[in-house]
Amino acid sequence: MVDSILFSHHSIGVFSLFLLTLVLSGFLIFKKDKTLPSYYLLIMYLCYGVMFFGYVLSYSVFDPIAAYHRYLTVFILFGIVCFIGFCYYFPRNVHPKESKVVILISLFMSLAAWAHFMYKTHNMEKIFSFTAHQYSFDFGKEASAIILLCFIISTVVLIRKILYFSKYTGVLTIWSRNFENSSAFVRIPVQFLLGIPLAFQKIVFAKGKEAVALRAFLFTVLLNILNAYNNVLNKSGVITYDTFAMTYFTLSVTTIFFIQNAYLGHSPEPTSFMVKILSSAVVTVILALGAISYITLYAIDRASEKESLVEMNSVKTAIRNGETDFPSNVQYIISRPSGPGVFDHKYNVIFSRDSLTQNKLKEGEEKYKKQQLRDLEEQNKRKYKGKTDSELETISLKEMEDTELPLQTRLFRMAENFYIHYDFEMDKTRYEVGFSYRDFRTVIHNVARWLVLIQLGTTVFILIAFPILLRVSLIHPLNKLLSGVEKVNHGDLNVNVPIKAMDEVGFLSLSFNSMVDSIRSAREQLQDYANHLEEKVEERTREVQEKMMEVQQLKIQQDGDYFLTSLLAKPLFYNANKSSKVNTNFLIKQKKYFEFRNKKGELGGDICITGNLRLGTPSEYQQFTMAMNGDAMGKSMQGAGGSLVMGVMMNSIMARSAANKRVLNKTPQEWLTDVYHEVHSVFKSFDGSMVISATVALINDETGEMHYWNAEHPFSVLYRDGKASFLENDLELRKLGLDSEYDFKVKTFQLHPSDVIILASDGRDDLLLQSFNGKRIINEDENLFLSAVEKSGADIELIEKSIRSTGEVIDDLSILRIGFQEVGVPAFPSERNGENYDTSEKVTLQNLYREGKELYKSGEVQKAISVLLEAYSADPSNQRINKLLGLISFKEKDYPLAVKVLSKYLVDDPDTAELWHYLSLAEKRLGNLTQSLEAAMMVNKLQPLNVQNLVHLSDLNRLLGKKTDAIEFTKAAEDIDPENKNVQKLKKLLEID
Repeated sequence: MVDSILFSHHSIGVFSLFLLTLVLSGFLIFKKDKTLPSYYLLIMYLCYGVMFFGYVLSYSVFDPIAAYHRYLTVFILFGIVCFIGFCYYFPRNVHPKESKVVILISLFMSLAAWAHFMYKTHNMEKIFSFTAHQYSFDFGKEASAIILLCFIISTVVLIRKILYFSKYTGVLTIWSRNFENSSAFVRIPVQFLLGIPLAFQKIVFAKGKEAVALRAFLFTVLLNILNAYNNVLNKSGVITYDTFAMTYFTLSVTTIFFIQNAYLGHSPEPTSFMVKILSSAVVTVILALGAISYITLYAIDRASEKESLVEMNSVKTAIRNGETDFPSNVQYIISRPSGPGVFDHKYNVIFSRDSLTQNKLKEGEEKYKKQQLRDLEEQNKRKYKGKTDSELETISLKEMEDTELPLQTRLFRMAENFYIHYDFEMDKTRYEVGFSYRDFRTVIHNVARWLVLIQLGTTVFILIAFPILLRVSLIHPLNKLLSGVEKVNHGDLNVNVPIKAMDEVGFLSLSFNSMVDSIRSAREQLQDYANHLEEKVEERTREVQEKMMEVQQLKIQQDGDYFLTSLLAKPLFYNANKSSKVNTNFLIKQKKYFEFRNKKGELGGDICITGNLRLGTPSEYQQFTMAMNGDAMGKSMQGAGGSLVMGVMMNSIMARSAANKRVLNKTPQEWLTDVYHEVHSVFKSFDGSMVISATVALINDETGEMHYWNAEHPFSVLYRDGKASFLENDLELRKLGLDSEYDFKVKTFQLHPSDVIILASDGRDDLLLQSFNGKRIINEDENLFLSAVEKSGADIELIEKSIRSTGEVIDDLSILRIGFQEVGVPAFPSERNGENYDTSEKVTLQNLYREGKELYKSGEVQKAISVLLEAYSADPSNQRINKLLGLISFKEKDYPLAVKVLSKYLVDDPDTAELWHYLSLAEKRLGNLTQSLEAAMMVNKLQPLNVQNLVHLSDLNRLLGKKTDAIEFTKAAEDIDPENKNVQKLKKLLEID
C-alpha cells in the first residue's frame, strides 16, 4: 500500500487547502466564549477539511481503493448546512422559527444524499482519470444537486438579512412610502417595480455594520457558486482538468481567505490582537506556499514532457536508421497505418519491455474506450438535446472514429498497466512510443513530498515561533502600556511605562509617559493656582490694565498717522479734466476706516487722477484727456504710501506737461512711454517694498483714439451699445516697481461716440460671497464685473451698488469712468464721397439710430431692422448704425444681411473681435465654410485664448477635412478649459485619446 502513495501535482494544492482549514479550525477550537455562529463556522471548516483530505487521498494514492475518497469529499454537504446555520445566526437570528425548519431539512437532505451516494457506489466500477490523476466513481449528480440547492438557500438567507439590516433611506424608499396609502391596484405593481432597484441598492451599497458584514459573506457564497460553475465547465469538456484544478485552487483559496477576514473583521465576539495577526500570517504563508508549490510541480511536469519528446525523437531516428537500440525509459513501441480514429486499430508491436501483446492492447483499449465513450456521451447530452441514449452512443462512436489524435502530444493508454505515449508519423505509418505512467508519477512524487514537508514544517514553525515572538515584542509591551492606562484612569499619575525597544509600541509608550508627565505638571500648577488664586487674579488684572493703556496710546498715535496721511492724499486724487468731449468721473472707497479726534476718514492704496494735455506743435496740436487708475500693493499705511508716491509723481508730470497751456512736441505714444519709465524707475528704487498696478490712458478729444498701457491692473472695460467687454485678453506688463518679462508697448483702441471706458481696481472682484462652516467663499468670476457694468448702464454709483449687493467688498475699491462724446452730436468724418454732410442729415441719421434701438428693446425687431436699413441706405459708412444693424440681423437669423453689414463695418474697424466672431458664425450658417474660417482666424489673432472661438475653429477645420489643424485647435482649447463639454465632444469626433 505504501508503494501506491504517489503525490501528483494536484495533491499539493488541495493539501494546502486541507492544512489551511485545519489551522483555521484550530483557531476556532481554542477560541474562548464562542457563540453559536462560531460553532457553525468551526464545523463548516472541519467538513471542508474532511473534503480536502479526501481530495489529498485521491490525488496521492495510486490504487483503485482511492476511489472511496468520494465518501469524504461529499462531506461538503454538511459544511454547507453549517454555513446555512451560520448565515441565519450571524450576527443575530431574525427568523428563529424558519431557521430551525430550514436547517433540519437541509441536514436531512444532506444525510440522505450522502447515504444514497455510498449505497450506489460501494460495488460500482472504479475508473481512473488520466487528466485528473485519480480513481473515482462515475456517479454523484444527486449530491451535486443538493450542494447547489444548499448554496442557493444560503444565498437567499444572506440577501434577505442584508435587506433587513441595510439602512437605506434614499429617494426610492421615499417613492415607495408615497404609495402605501394607495389602492392595491396601484400600490402592488409600483412597489414591485421599485423593489428591484431598491433591493439592489441595499445589497451593493449596504449601510450599517450588520449589513456590511453579511455582504462580505455573500461574496464568498458567490465565489463558491463560481467554483461550482467551474466544475460544470470541466465536466462539459469546455476547459481541461489542469485549468479546472488551478481555478478550483485559486477560488477556494480566495473564498477561505475572505471568510476568515470577514469573520475577524465583523465578529461581535472579543478577539485578541495576536489571533488576528497570527491567523492572517498563517493564511497568507500557506496560500503563498501552495501557489509556489503548484507552479513548481507544473514546471516539472512540463520538463518531464519535454524529456519524453526528446526520447521519442531518438526512437524516430533509430527506426529511420533501422536500429533497435532504444532509450531505457521507452516501455513499448507500436505502429499502425496513419488515419483517423481513436480506438479499434490493428497494431504491430515493434518493441516492448513489459511483454505487451495484442490481447493486452485490446483489453486495455476496450476498457479505456468504454470510459471515454461515457464521458463523450455526457458532453453530447448538452450538445444534442432530445436524443435517445442509443442515438447519443452512435454519435459519440462516430466522433471517435473521425477524430485524429494529435502528434507529439501527451496521450494515455491502458494495457494491463498505465502508460503515457507520444505519437509520430513516418512513411504513412503512425508510431506510438510508450512510457511508464508510474515512472511519471514517481518523478512528480519525489518533488511533491518535499514540498508537502516544507508546507507542513513552515506552518508548524509559524504556529510555534510567531506567538513567542509576538508575545515578547508586541503583547507584553502592549499589556504594560494598558496597565499604565488603567492606573491613570484610577487617578494614579505616578506611572512610568518601561520601554525596552524604540519601535512603534516603544514610541507609543514614550508618548504616553510624556502625556502623564504633562498631566501631572498641569495638576500641580492647577493646585498652586488654587492656593494663590486671589493674588494671581489681582496681578493679572493689573497687567491687563497696563497693556490696555499701552494699546490705547498706540491706537491714538496710529489713527493720527492715518489722519495725516489721508490729508496728504486728498489733494492728489483730483478730477482735473476740463474736456467737453471726454467726460470723466470717479469714486474711491478705501477699505480702512478710522476715527481721530471725532474726525472720520479712510485710508488705502487706490488712486484716480485725470487731466488734459496738448500734444503737437504750437501751430498744429491736438487735445487729449489723461486718465489714471492705480492700486498700490500692501495694507493700510503701506498701500497709502504707494498711492501717495504715485499721486505726487503723476501730478508733477501733469504740471510739467500741461502748465500754462503748454504744448508738448510729442506723440501720445512717446508721452506715455516717458511716463511709464519715469514712474517705474522711482518705484524700482524701493527694491520691491513698494509696487503699484496702474492703467494710464490718453484719449484724443476729437477722434476718440485711445492710447494706453496697463501694468498688471485689472482689465479695462469697454461699454458699447449696452454691452460690456474687456479690452485686454491677457497680462502684458508687470506692476510698476517689478521687473517685467514683457516688452513695454503702448496699446491703441478706437472709441466710438457714446462709448464708455471703465477702469477699476481689483476690489471690484474681491468679493466675499458667503461663509460656510468657517470657510470663506471668495468670488473668482471676473465676468461678474461686466454684468454689473451692463446692469448699471456704466453709472459708477450704480456699479458700486450692484457689486455690494453681490457680496462684501474685502479690498479697496476705485472706479474711474471715461465717456467719449456722450453729449451732443457724435463726431463723424466731415466728408463722404466728396460731398459735405448737412447738419439736418446728421440729425436724421441719429434719430433713425435711436428709433431702431428703441424698437429693438421693445421687441419690435422687424420694424427696428426696417428703420436701420433706411439709415444704412442713407449712409453705409455710419459705424454705429452698421454695428447695431449687423448684430440685430444676426440674432434674427437674417444671415445674408448680417454678413453684408458686418463685413462693411469690419473694413473700417478690423480690431473688434466680437463682430468677427458673429461674422464667422453667420458665414458658417450660410455654408460658406472657407469665409467662416477666415473670420474665425481674425478672432484668434485678436483673442488667441478665446476658448469658444478655438472650439469653433476646430469644428470648421473638421468640416473642411483639415483634421490635423482641428486636433491642434482642440488641444489648445483643452489646455485652457479641460472641462469644456464642447471640447470633449470634439475629442470624440476627432478620435483623440
